[in-house]
Amino acid sequence: MGIQENLRQTDAVLVCVARGHAGHWQALCLDFDLAVQGISLPEVKDRLEQAITDYVAAALQEKEPARSQLLGRRAPFWVRLVWAFRFFMGTTFGKNRTSDSTVGFPVLCHA
Repeated sequence: MGIQENLRQTDAVLVCVARGHAGHWQALCLDFDLAVQGISLPEVKDRLEQAITDYVAAALQEKEPARSQLLGRRAPFWVRLVWAFRFFMGTTFGKNRTSDSTVGFPVLCHA
């Protein structure tokens, strides 16, 4: 049985990204337009997962149509485009001159 078969119907895999430089990291959930900061990749991953969990729990307590609006919110197109460009440049040209790190990671959301 594969990973996808184990997911409940209400589970969603959210697209998240992080960027770090000189001991400072920022992570963003592109599916809910949530952002966090920290000093390491594991820290921002944990903080973003907690922010997503809290956000979804609060959104589910709202009445319609607010609930659907909150759960349907996405990062603006230009933000998604900037991250797509960063990944394109990283995979095309390798590590950049500023030694910034850019990573993408999934977060499982039990909505």
